[in-house]
Amino acid sequence: MGNIVGSSNFNFSSFFSGSEGIYILGLWCADSYWWSSSIGISNTDGRIIGRCRDYFLRFFPKERIKFRDNHLYVNSRPLLREFRSAKSSIEDKLTKSKLIYPYFAGRFDGDGSVNNNLRNDCRIVYGYRKEAELDRRIMKKIGIQKTQIYFYQSANTYCLYVSRYQSREFLEAIYPYSTKLQSIKF
Repeated sequence: MGNIVGSSNFNFSSFFSGSEGIYILGLWCADSYWWSSSIGISNTDGRIIGRCRDYFLRFFPKERIKFRDNHLYVNSRPLLREFRSAKSSIEDKLTKSKLIYPYFAGRFDGDGSVNNNLRNDCRIVYGYRKEAELDRRIMKKIGIQKTQIYFYQSANTYCLYVSRYQSREFLEAIYPYSTKLQSIKF
């Protein structure tokens, strides 16, 4: 077992330095479940939850990780602080373009969708316009320029759409990191 988060010898900078940690950060940003001393990730795809569980088991004893009704909970105040801090400084954290792809794979696996033709209606849903605008700026760093943000009043959500002319490029870039995309014929 790896270092326990919160122990004196754990280095949080290594937690988000690799693609798997950044993927999980993106997935968590899609939902942002948190309580006073824990974070939560929810998804109807058991493979995504299993992937997160396996990752967190590298850092935590299994007693700190709970699974219930498509929700994975990790009880750790230091981890919660690190996730909240990482989310608030995500644009700075993703200065390396190679980390942008797993981040968007996590966002897409959490709240993204695309038409069966893998071209139309490529989008990620957000609760706040500010987050959609931030991700739109980050997408530009990897050359995804043709995007649009729409507000759906009845659902009180914002959708960041990738143009059908760039959706294939976007999906191919996040494919190596996305559990959802790897489960379909691409």
